[in-house]
Amino acid sequence: MSEVANSVSFVPVIVGGNRGAYSLARAFYEAYQVKSNIISTMVVGPIGNSRITKHYIQPEIDDLDKFFETIHQIGRDYPNMKKIIFGSDDRYAELLVRTKDRFDEDWIIPYVDTDVFLRATNKEHFYGICEKVGVPYPKTLVMNELTLALPFEYPIIIKPANAIMYQGLHFEDKEKVFIGRDEADFKRIYHLMRENGYTDSLILQEYVPGDDTYLGVVTVYTSPRDKEIKLIAFGQILLEDHTPSAIGNHLTILAREESKIVESVRKLIAETEFYGFANFDVKYDKRKDDYVFFELNGRLGVSNYYVTAAGHNVAKYYVDDYIAKKKLGTTINKNEVLFNMVPKNLLLKFVESEELQKKVKQLYKTGNVVHPLDPPFEMNPKRKFYILASKLNYYKKFRQHPPEE
Repeated sequence: MSEVANSVSFVPVIVGGNRGAYSLARAFYEAYQVKSNIISTMVVGPIGNSRITKHYIQPEIDDLDKFFETIHQIGRDYPNMKKIIFGSDDRYAELLVRTKDRFDEDWIIPYVDTDVFLRATNKEHFYGICEKVGVPYPKTLVMNELTLALPFEYPIIIKPANAIMYQGLHFEDKEKVFIGRDEADFKRIYHLMRENGYTDSLILQEYVPGDDTYLGVVTVYTSPRDKEIKLIAFGQILLEDHTPSAIGNHLTILAREESKIVESVRKLIAETEFYGFANFDVKYDKRKDDYVFFELNGRLGVSNYYVTAAGHNVAKYYVDDYIAKKKLGTTINKNEVLFNMVPKNLLLKFVESEELQKKVKQLYKTGNVVHPLDPPFEMNPKRKFYILASKLNYYKKFRQHPPEE
């Protein structure tokens, strides 16, 4: 067990049961050999049959009184210990931000205050910030009432400005992000969203050309104590899930150095005054020879294990800063590692670049490939079967929803 774990008594608590929750639990276990306490509505695949999690099932997790019944139970189970709590997606991160003042003093909520969180994570506000500080972003129109006079050509990207409101809606044909092929398609999507309860602004954007390999994710850690960036870790997306309900979920990430994004990240963090972990979705625009920024997510991303796999354990940043009060240096990741959730041959089928295919094969040859849900210490046969089945299921998914470009 590490020096910090020996000297500081703490309990990690994670709200939600997605693969981001498990990835953070894995980081805590690998750094400190501690189990994470998961609050979720049920035990689902990514967190199931694991030796590193303890479960608090709360079916009414969205009811604040019920949620805090679970919080108080954890407090009784771990008296006189620091408890540090995380949200595994936008909805749960915002829940913690909004309810900071309801937690007892032995709880650490490692998030910014509500006004900073909402200003930075609302896409409409975010593009205003990009414009102010000179960070590239796609041509964008914010829409409240339907208009067909657009400042860019079809196809267009259509998405909610308020991702948290949209996440709570469930309806047929819902997609995380829509692509409008033409005017009729755009009108259909607009009415679909409005008629199913989405009332906030819509973001319309030009489509930036390029397949999945033009996409990227940037994970940033900023200390709340001195407001300085301590970590920037870039990941080039090689393959995304193209199932309508899961568009934008990264399946394969190549962690590597990327100098083009550093200055933009510094500008955005300084202007938003954001601290803790955040991640940015970006895309390389070959017309500009630069990365355009799509949004800031005020939490660790669902695919956060690519950062830990590259040698920068995300749990250690939280513990060293918030609990041990260590002075942190600044790191820009240069290490290469492949985060991959799909079978190798399926990945190589959809990565068209010969250079990237060569890189994938090289990383497999050197053993620098990780599956976030499948560490060597997880030996439960039921979990092993789940991991195998989920990998094989991507064959079916990509037959039904192949990458389009």
